[in-house]
Amino acid sequence: MNEVTEAYHRWYYDAGAWLTTYLGVHIEKFVSDLWNYQEIIAQLRPGLVVEFGTKNGGSALYFAELMRAVNPDGLVFTVDIEDEDQVDDVVRQHPLIQFYRSDSALPAVAKEIKKLRALHPGPVFAILDSDHSMAHVLAEMELLRGVLVAGDYLVVEDSNLNGHPVMSSWGPGPWEAVAEYFQRHPDDYRLDSEMEARFGFTCAPRGYLERMA
Repeated sequence: MNEVTEAYHRWYYDAGAWLTTYLGVHIEKFVSDLWNYQEIIAQLRPGLVVEFGTKNGGSALYFAELMRAVNPDGLVFTVDIEDEDQVDDVVRQHPLIQFYRSDSALPAVAKEIKKLRALHPGPVFAILDSDHSMAHVLAEMELLRGVLVAGDYLVVEDSNLNGHPVMSSWGPGPWEAVAEYFQRHPDDYRLDSEMEARFGFTCAPRGYLERMA
């Protein structure tokens, strides 16, 4: 990342330009990342989208509408520790969205994903956007290690925290979790550097990952 894109990244984040809506539902995503995600999903044609961190449900709705176009037999499985009452009504009523209340790092979540991918065959697109502590993100990645297979795709969001380049006081977070995971399992994923660098900055630096083994 050069000085210009880093400065823009800092402005974009600090100005809250990523706090927007999708079809009227609150969503917290970089618009450039959302564009990347639709390109990945259009090419991957997943049977299942797995989202850790639902909040109001704007991103679940976004993924569901993509799935409606790409694979209407697919499903968006979105997990959050908070009650479903926080989720917008239009999201809760969407036929391609299934909400699951749980800590996203618990074994029951992996069991449910395995069941759902059997019902919705094809690759999985997974995205981590819940608790941004290093320990929790690493636990999520380890959980998915037994669920994802070669050909699946994983995005670890908010690896820009802890000075990469925003919120330098955050402490170890997703960036450090990805680094530790690669130390433990260096052959699991290939870093999709081309997609990451597409727009010059992303909320998921070193977090665009293609499952290889």
